[in-house]
Amino acid sequence: MKRAFLTPSLKAQRASQLFQYTTIALALAIPLSIAAYTAFSALLLILWIVEGNWNIKWELIKNQPFFKAFGLFYFFLVLSLMWSDNLALGLEYLRKYYFAVLLLPILYTSIDRQRIPQIFSAFLYAMIFSEILSYLIFFELMPFKYKETWSSIDPSPFMHHTPYSIFLIFSIFLMITRLLNEKKTKIQLFIYLFFILTMTANLFLNVGRTGQFALLITLAVFITTYWRFSLLKTFLSSTLIALSIFSLAYWLSPNFHNRTNETYQTFNYLITQGKPLNDSTGFRFMMWQTAGTIIKEHPIVGVGIGDERDAYATTLTNELSQYKDQIIGFSDFHNTFLQIAVSTGIIGLGLLLRALFILYQNFSPNRELKTLGSVLATLWICFMLIGHFPAAYLTILIVLVIAITLKHPLYDFRNSIVK
Repeated sequence: MKRAFLTPSLKAQRASQLFQYTTIALALAIPLSIAAYTAFSALLLILWIVEGNWNIKWELIKNQPFFKAFGLFYFFLVLSLMWSDNLALGLEYLRKYYFAVLLLPILYTSIDRQRIPQIFSAFLYAMIFSEILSYLIFFELMPFKYKETWSSIDPSPFMHHTPYSIFLIFSIFLMITRLLNEKKTKIQLFIYLFFILTMTANLFLNVGRTGQFALLITLAVFITTYWRFSLLKTFLSSTLIALSIFSLAYWLSPNFHNRTNETYQTFNYLITQGKPLNDSTGFRFMMWQTAGTIIKEHPIVGVGIGDERDAYATTLTNELSQYKDQIIGFSDFHNTFLQIAVSTGIIGLGLLLRALFILYQNFSPNRELKTLGSVLATLWICFMLIGHFPAAYLTILIVLVIAITLKHPLYDFRNSIVK
């Protein structure tokens, strides 16, 4: 990469400094408010423009393999508008990728590596605050209701329980990674261990099952990435830890106990009766079967982005009329991979899987950042198996963490004196 030897303007320096503070504020806002993190994202775009350094920023962007792979996937999404009959819905779906397509390279190129600990600390402060509210809701000690959905059955303060579970798991592994990489006083050690335990417990007070399943998968990825254990050691250690946590949760958490039994009954009914129950898990099976039917009819390039809902309704009317009354009102397939396959066929799905594979290959060589990047990418995949990406709250967390964990120690325009 070429380096220019000109002193940066004072204006650009101030914009760069303000960019760092705004990123810290963004990390603080992510678990708490959509309006706040949207406003900070807009400010970051403005500051990034004022900051300049276009030559080196462009070099950083074009030399990052993940950006190329994800850009190719997004380009194919745009291209699929050509065979879609619903342009308005297609454009709306593409708009939701704003954070991933625009903000990711902005953060990647301009975050100062020295500020990364502060960014993660701000995020943890917000999660601790959110967790305290969650416990107050669970024990019915909140003096007011910010959301009507607040209840001891679903104590997720600001977001749906599924992304909240993902946030909790990432926070747990972020604190574990910090404990393993930083020297702590006895008081700090106690505080970290206390919140690791309370966040793990909070995960099983939550009604969502996705996070509980994701914890098991992420635990194996964490052990493999951080300690580089063999497959056998990883399996044995993660299984032992997971069995201990899940057994305790089953007997101590009423929510987890009930949801586990419900899941077992659903699978048992599906196996013995050959059809799904009319519950949340059963509805997902119905939607996935509907998606599979559409993919068989449009396997290569799909129906085109924006046409998923029409194809969904048509399939329920014609081929799967037995499910029509149960799931006609849903707007997506509750599985991003199936959603992409319906919209863009095996080509679009292949491009997405390729981008994810390249993502895992290009995390920072720094062990802490590589581990956190692998944890977050795994959580992202777990969410996409049962949810629809882009998603409120979760997308911006993924963007921020990936932008940080892709950063190489030498890949920062601050390593050069630039215009």
